[in-house]
Order: sequence, then C-alpha cells, then structure tokens
Amino acid sequence: MMKHFNFEFSRMKKMLLPLGLTTGILQLLFLYFFALVGRFDASDENNMLTSYSSVLGLATTGTMCVLAIYGTVMASQYLVRDYVGMNKSKTYLLPISRKELFYTKTKAFSAVISLSMIVGLLISNLVFMMMNVIIPLIKISPLPHTIDVVVSTIACICLTLTIILFSSFIGIKLNSTVQGIIASIVFVVFLSNLSAITLMSYEFLSLLVAIAMIVLVTIAGISMGRSIDKNEAL
Repeated sequence: MMKHFNFEFSRMKKMLLPLGLTTGILQLLFLYFFALVGRFDASDENNMLTSYSSVLGLATTGTMCVLAIYGTVMASQYLVRDYVGMNKSKTYLLPISRKELFYTKTKAFSAVISLSMIVGLLISNLVFMMMNVIIPLIKISPLPHTIDVVVSTIACICLTLTIILFSSFIGIKLNSTVQGIIASIVFVVFLSNLSAITLMSYEFLSLLVAIAMIVLVTIAGISMGRSIDKNEAL
C-alpha cells in the first residue's frame, strides 16, 4: 500500500512549491491588507482590526477561500479526472482495486495540500510577526499570539481540505470536473462568513468545527470509495 501511496505522492509533489508559494503570498497579502485597513481607519476607536487575532482570522479566511477553489481545480486534474468520462476504464487495468486506488490518491493529494499549506501559513505568519516588530501596524503585538497562529493554521487546513474533497466527491458523483469546481465556489460562499466569525472570536470553536468537518469528509470519502467499487462490479 505504501508503494502505491509513494507513487501517487511523487506524481503530485510538483504541486508543493506552487501551492506553498501561493499560500504564503496570499496570507501575507491578506495580513497586510487588513492590518493597514485597521491602522488607517480611525473612524472607530474600538476598531477590531487593531487586534492581531481579528486580522489573523480575516486573513486566514481569505486565504482559505482562494485555496479551496484553487485546490479543487488541482484536484480535478489529479483526482477527479480519473473517475469521470472515459478515463474510468483506465483504472480497471491497474494492479490495485479501484477503491484502494481512490483512497490512495485521496490520501496523497491531501498530504500534498496539507504540507504546502502548513509551510506557507507558518512562514508567512512568522514573517508578518517579525516585520510588525520593525514596522508596527497593529497596536497589540502579535508575538504572544503563537497559539492563535497554530490554531488558525490547523483550522484553515481542515476547512480547505473539507471544501476541496467534498467538491471533488460531488464532481465524481456527477461525472463532471466542472460541477466539482462550481460546488467549491458554493461551499466557499457558505463557509466564509462562519470561518471569519469563529476564527476572529472563537478560535478553539473553529478548530473543533474544522476537525468535525474533516471527520465528515472522511466518512464521505469511505462511502465514495465503496460506491466506486460497486460501479466496478456492474
């Protein structure tokens, strides 16, 4: 099983650098955007954007939204495409059951997404923290908020993976890569506000919700694998 996982991971690892760079650049851009808005918006003395937790929550939500759609586009190429249209027939020729192949591809893709996001988010948040010491943009120093960074990173990865995988499963079910991408946009619209509110004010609640959604998408993935096996018997 590990041999097949290593093969699929080696096929997908070329996504690591572009995904990591995209994650890091997006997070930095959103961090500075919301920090600058809070810095120069003097209309409200209690402006929440003077708080690092609020800026981090909004920036992470923005990054999640973009990466969820971008990741679904990547998933349509590396995961969904093999199970729609005439490409389905190719999976019958491989020396592994279609269910196990699906699980292996999903695990490898999830690993690539997770690794690239971990590196991109942590480095960009660290850079912002260090630069804020030199050029302060936020009144409250972000240095004591290391736990917030860790929690928001885990929550962001879980939510992004949830949207990507659910959208991919919908694409496979509907036999269309385009439908999967459309589903990701719909999920982003519905989850963006919830993510922003919880990450800004209830970080640990957002973490619990994100983990619960990962459990749900795992159950959905297992069900999808069984469905693919049943299709094989038809």
